[in-house]
Amino acid sequence: MTEILKFVCVMIIFLSSFIVSQNIDSGGNRRCFRDSDCPKNMCPSYLVVKCLRSNCKCVRPGLQVRLNPN
Repeated sequence: MTEILKFVCVMIIFLSSFIVSQNIDSGGNRRCFRDSDCPKNMCPSYLVVKCLRSNCKCVRPGLQVRLNPN
């Protein structure tokens, strides 16, 4: 009986890690054309949302330098 309970607990932990990783990845793959297209609550409070290469990404605020502007 304890082995079954242990197995169930391990499966819950294992499967929940996949759910969390999918939720984290899905937030960064939103399509955008401008910064205003991205949801404002996508990032933690210490990061800002930017539209980079047509995807919403969380970046540190401040000076953003582009090495290859097009």
